[in-house]
Amino acid sequence: MPLIHKKNFVPTICIVYTFLSMGKLVIEKAANYTDPYYTENLLTMLVITILATFVLSLHYFIQNVPIIFVVLGQYGILLAIIMGSIWIESYFININSSAYRDMFYSFTIPYIIAAAVYYVLFFIQVKKTNEMINEIKSRR
Repeated sequence: MPLIHKKNFVPTICIVYTFLSMGKLVIEKAANYTDPYYTENLLTMLVITILATFVLSLHYFIQNVPIIFVVLGQYGILLAIIMGSIWIESYFININSSAYRDMFYSFTIPYIIAAAVYYVLFFIQVKKTNEMINEIKSRR
């Protein structure tokens, strides 16, 4: 059974987005930084959260692929989408010279943490399921 499915997709997005927003606010307050693009950054964070949650939820459907390829593939796909959107955006607005680097760090660090939590929970669920199966087999 997948960890992220139809019934908990939106609540998962809401929880992750709340953690990311609060983390952003705490870090900015600690650094005494005022974000001039506050609204745009929060909306971008929401879109990336939705995309990342969707891509992580696809893990259940590609379980027969080695986990390292799945993790790297998911990360690569999301990073390509994000960098591609910055590239497209650069044709319409002026972007900072460090936009790609900043977005790389802003995406990579939270994604590694979120993916680690997801896969740890996934393997805990697999272990519990295997224990239940072994218990059922031993009762026969």
